[in-house]
Amino acid sequence: MIDFEKLERICDAPGISSFEQEIGGILEEEYGSLGLPCKKDGLGSVIAVKCEEQSGPKMMIAAHMDEVGFLVEAIDERGFLKVRPVGSWWSHLVLGQWYTVVTRDNRRYPALMGSMATHGLPAEIRNKTVSMEDVYLDLGVESQGEAFSLGIAVGDMAAPWTHFEVMQNPKYVSCKAFDDRIGNYIMLEAAKRLAGRRHTPLYLANTVQEEPGLRGARTAVERVHPDIAFAIDTTLAGDTPANHNICALGKGVVLSMIDSNSIAPRKLVRYVEGICQRHHIDHQYAVFNKGGTDSGNIHKAFDGVLNMTLSIPIRYMHTNHSMIHTEDVESCIRLVCELVKDMSAEVFEGLL
Repeated sequence: MIDFEKLERICDAPGISSFEQEIGGILEEEYGSLGLPCKKDGLGSVIAVKCEEQSGPKMMIAAHMDEVGFLVEAIDERGFLKVRPVGSWWSHLVLGQWYTVVTRDNRRYPALMGSMATHGLPAEIRNKTVSMEDVYLDLGVESQGEAFSLGIAVGDMAAPWTHFEVMQNPKYVSCKAFDDRIGNYIMLEAAKRLAGRRHTPLYLANTVQEEPGLRGARTAVERVHPDIAFAIDTTLAGDTPANHNICALGKGVVLSMIDSNSIAPRKLVRYVEGICQRHHIDHQYAVFNKGGTDSGNIHKAFDGVLNMTLSIPIRYMHTNHSMIHTEDVESCIRLVCELVKDMSAEVFEGLL
């Protein structure tokens, strides 16, 4: 059963790349309630530790805390905010959407992403994509001075502002930041289900700055130095009239074979596939050579880390309103738990 209240709290926290402190604090609190200590790397990734004293290969599970958003780049004389995207956006999907501007002293203000009036637009403008250089946030103020009086400054974060919605079929849920707060939630729930159990040393790395280049994964893997690692992230669902691929909501956790910066080792894929089959865990596959996850930096660390990505299919990725399916989340939680329980020195040696 998915804890919607906890999931909403995790997703609702504003936290674009380099502004993950609030969501990091929430996760530290949640891990603390499970009796798990946390450590941090130099960039701020939160790493919960379980069974560190046990023998066996060190396993790291990673999911990034940051979401896509914007930085305030300039404030013009009328109080409009010129913004710079952090992470990958398509400009058509940001116009007319709400964002939260967060000041350095944590004051928060709603702002609307402005756009040209649609009436009377010539065809050459109507039929092209708006440049990201032209997008701006409207605070509903009269002047630059009024914006300054609110404490808003260059460098402030603007994060998507939306609401958490359980859909008509309650297995479908919509909110911002499922990429990749759903991964953080899955790690928390796996830790909860593993409470009281002895197993191989486990490190739950909630990483920073994945969206602009997998940066937290690089430092977290250095902090942990794992023998084997799994990244949990989202992947594109192709089950809508607008998107077509082999992944669909409700068909289970996705075993990702390849993306733009990593390829899963065949032995590891077969092993994970076998765990799914043995425990009747619904699973599907992705073979996409676009996009990337924390695996891209994890697997290249030291002399190589055995690593692959487990994914949750998601509709409308990198928008203010993405959608997931609760049964896929449940499948991933179960898989993570079974991988942790099954791992041993003998199993690990068989994967090399």
